[in-house]
Amino acid sequence: MLAGCILVAGFGVLTTVAMAQADRWQVLRDDPEIANGVLVAAIGRMIEDNCADIERRRGPARLAAIPLFNRAISLGYSRSEIAAYIDDDAEKERVRALARRWLEQRGASEAAPETICQVGRDEISAGSTIGRLLREG
Repeated sequence: MLAGCILVAGFGVLTTVAMAQADRWQVLRDDPEIANGVLVAAIGRMIEDNCADIERRRGPARLAAIPLFNRAISLGYSRSEIAAYIDDDAEKERVRALARRWLEQRGASEAAPETICQVGRDEISAGSTIGRLLREG
């Protein structure tokens, strides 16, 4: 009986910890500047990962990250918390899913990488935020 209570209590604590972990990033997810910047970076990464002839521009990508970092600091996050957010596997997958959805809305699919490359080329040609982070080469 005692073991069962400990098991149930332990599961409750783990569930609470997992929920707290998820909630700790909610302010960053809800901030339009950060959410958009993270999504743009993820889309750029997916384009680069699927297209041998398109790569991210390292300089502009780093410069684009600075305001996002500063915004997270202004929202009360520490440097170590921001690093943890960037490294959080669940958060990375959540953002990748958003990037996939964004690409799919433009007719691109990971099953057909050329469609992703075309979106990348279109973004570069349009000079969009995503396009400015990419280059053909």
